[in-house]
Amino acid sequence: MKITFRPRSRPLALTAAALTWLAVTPARAEPPASAAPATSASPATSAPSSTTPASPTPAPAAAPPAAAKREPTAGDFATARTALREGLVLREKGDLEAALARLASAYDLVPTPVTGFELGKTHMMLGHVLQAHELFKKVVRMPSSMEESTRSETSRDEAARLAKELEPRIPSLRLKVTLPPGASAVVKVDDEEIALTGAETTRAVDPGPHEIVAKAGDGPEEKVHVDVVETEIKDVTLAPRWVPPKNPAPGRTREIIYVRQTNPLAFVGFGVAAAALVVTTVSALVYIDARDDAKDKCGERYCPPALRGNTVLTNNTIVDTGFQGENTRYQLAGVVMLAAGFTTVVFAGLGVFGASRPVKERVSAGAHVAPSVGLGRLGLTGSF
Repeated sequence: MKITFRPRSRPLALTAAALTWLAVTPARAEPPASAAPATSASPATSAPSSTTPASPTPAPAAAPPAAAKREPTAGDFATARTALREGLVLREKGDLEAALARLASAYDLVPTPVTGFELGKTHMMLGHVLQAHELFKKVVRMPSSMEESTRSETSRDEAARLAKELEPRIPSLRLKVTLPPGASAVVKVDDEEIALTGAETTRAVDPGPHEIVAKAGDGPEEKVHVDVVETEIKDVTLAPRWVPPKNPAPGRTREIIYVRQTNPLAFVGFGVAAAALVVTTVSALVYIDARDDAKDKCGERYCPPALRGNTVLTNNTIVDTGFQGENTRYQLAGVVMLAAGFTTVVFAGLGVFGASRPVKERVSAGAHVAPSVGLGRLGLTGSF
């Protein structure tokens, strides 16, 4: 026959035993009961005799699901032992809030029956009976290990006992939401949205003040503040004003987008510069040709005898009409070449400036889709 010793009211003995266990037990992983956060609950986790469903309540003890699936490392074990030791010392000194934070850290790193029980016990001492109850239930569901210490077995037995004692002490809110036919509402308890289960929804909570917010469609929020004590079931009536939500028309969506487009100055600048470059090139060719022809017909101060006329100019320079024509064409081409070259440089610079400064255009893009039903056809029509 195996006789198991179950201590009932010896907190100092439990604390000493926990410290001894940490000092002599090598680091090892005890598989967690589940990957869910420590404070999650559902009606299925409560005892069969319970009439109050336990709903999820956020708590500092919550461990990320991803972290619960991996095996704790040596660093996790060492850090958890230190956090557990510090949490127990703080709790003995009466600093329950600080102890809760350290014990929650230990449980998050290594979720074992010992860390879970000590965290749940601290929640219970703070009056968080719902969170303590769910932590104790999690400890009970943790599977046993071949290397499990006596301290872990004791913690599991104590957790089962305290969970049974706490269950009838959990208060709850009985929410009654009144809405017109076809309306719906969103109800939050302490900023946590809950699922309504009909005309009445029972919600397990911790003792203390709570804020209930209900909103129906686009109507105003209705807020109710209540204060509950242990074992109390408080009725809360909500009747938020229903305002149909202003949803967009079915099949129609609109989107405002900004399109980057090339600055028109780039087109103007490069276009004019290209035309001016052509003019510059042509005038340069004419300039060179006219200059050569003028030199062939007459020197700088003298014309050949065959091209002499009767007119004698100053400095004894004799000029004929052929030389005058080529000379005029030569000068004109030079002027045009200079003007076109200057225009090319100026408008090319304008084009570069425009290309480096694109413009943004606001565009309202929409799509409309509607069913099309007719004689011998069935489909969708739309515009994009």
